[in-house]
Amino acid sequence: MRNLVVLLSAAAPLALIIALWVMAQISRRFGEVTHRPPLYRGFYVSMVLMLFPLVRRLLAIGLDESESAHVGGNTWQAMLHDLPLALGITLALIIAWRYWGWLVYAHEGQTPVSSSRPQTGSLQKQP
Repeated sequence: MRNLVVLLSAAAPLALIIALWVMAQISRRFGEVTHRPPLYRGFYVSMVLMLFPLVRRLLAIGLDESESAHVGGNTWQAMLHDLPLALGITLALIIAWRYWGWLVYAHEGQTPVSSSRPQTGSLQKQP
């Protein structure tokens, strides 16, 4: 039963990898339309970082209670799980904010501003 629970715990990093892949695909298409720099590639880096916690959880399937207690907690082996997970989520959050932050500040009917188009505004001189 314990091995089944450990196997099911691998679903969390796997779900994060799938969510990051979806975000990368959507951001890639959005970047193509708006001519934004390809920052979406950072989602792929986050996905690679998420592989470490996934593999770590899958390797924990055959461990008994004492070995499992030794691996968790404040050990260097726990850092193999926690540090890549934290780095991957932080990187994905920064990239998602760069691509999708305009949704927070956009008003109804306003489209995102592309960096390749000149902006027109009220600060232009009238002839």
